[in-house]
Amino acid sequence: MRFHHPAVPFLALTLMATGAVAEDATPAAAVVATVATEDGVAEAKPPLTRTTVCALIDQAAATHRLPVEFFTRLIWKESRFRQDALSPKGAQGIAQFMPGTAALRGLEDAYDPMQAIPASAHYLRDLADRFGNLGLAAAAYNAGEKRVSDWRAGTGGLPYETRDYVVSITGRSAEEWNAPGVQDKPPERGLPPDERPPGTCLGVAALLGKRGGAMAVVANYPKADWAPWGVQVAGNFSLNRAMASYATLQNRHSEILGAQPPMVVRTFNRSRGSAPVFQLRVPAQSRDEAGDICGRLKRAGAACVVMRTAE
Repeated sequence: MRFHHPAVPFLALTLMATGAVAEDATPAAAVVATVATEDGVAEAKPPLTRTTVCALIDQAAATHRLPVEFFTRLIWKESRFRQDALSPKGAQGIAQFMPGTAALRGLEDAYDPMQAIPASAHYLRDLADRFGNLGLAAAAYNAGEKRVSDWRAGTGGLPYETRDYVVSITGRSAEEWNAPGVQDKPPERGLPPDERPPGTCLGVAALLGKRGGAMAVVANYPKADWAPWGVQVAGNFSLNRAMASYATLQNRHSEILGAQPPMVVRTFNRSRGSAPVFQLRVPAQSRDEAGDICGRLKRAGAACVVMRTAE
């Protein structure tokens, strides 16, 4: 069955068969050509612009009741808006559909953004309705529905890639999204209105396109203030992954960690390059307090080390 998307004003826009998204601010209406001639032969197609992609994303998000920021981040994470993207595992196009999933969803051409973007939004809405929220929908989009179902049932696990995927798109770990009663909305983490994420695809894409912009969600993740001592429990070159590890530990040892946010210490190891390492520590006001926390964690089966915080 062919995937049908609702008629939109920019159906006359055409998209290249290959190539990266052009970095322009050209209004979508200015990129005009017919998709095909009357005899069915496709005409030459101009480069796919970010404006065109975002027009499709905004429309599909509205149609399928998805937050624009969430959907934009997901498509960016999947392909960086490249309509010719092909993953090593065989996922195709701007929305990275596996051929089997595309067939099940009635998507004829995963490399056609005018089909793939609405199909992706429709699929995400169905996943959110099935699993209960956007975070688990993102996990299922990345890892597959069965793997998420098995993980929730306690009969399987989630890949590290999927955990990173969920945090980087939503700002919450998969465990947070799996908690009872979690709201179907990525958190704003108490940000003032002028610091909240943009409400359009173009605004979000501009943020993501900046160096470090992809970290904006986790930058809003709650963190503890500086403390003289800490119990290091997680660390990674990726703040997303470190935060996901901390959330997993916090969920597993809630009787010790409670709702305590981590203290994030940014360090450098020149022997391993110039990238920073993000160390996550449970804050403590004294060495004895840190030792007590670490001791309780170790007795519960967790790994940790007491560290003095550099001033």
